[in-house]
Amino acid sequence: MAVRVGRWALVVAAAVAIAGAGAQMSALRAAGLNGTAPAGAGAFKTLVSTLTSNWEWLIGTGVGLVLVLIAGLMIAGSVRAPDHLFRVIGGIMLILIVIPAVLA
Repeated sequence: MAVRVGRWALVVAAAVAIAGAGAQMSALRAAGLNGTAPAGAGAFKTLVSTLTSNWEWLIGTGVGLVLVLIAGLMIAGSVRAPDHLFRVIGGIMLILIVIPAVLA
């Protein structure tokens, strides 16, 4: 009996959430949002396009700065610097090797 009530409550909550999302979409459409960019959005579209095309440079710069920071910590004699270094290397390996292998 408790399982049936719990499932019923879940179904009612999902229906309320879907109805709320539909109401919000209707409000956005009423406010003029139709899925096309406004007339003055060319500069923003160019910025997004430039950042998207330069993602490799941005990621490489970020990783390089992190590695330089960790090298500075090691030079300064930080005890935790190797821990941070191994975490960064592990994260890079996860992004470049493990995730593509799982998605393939």
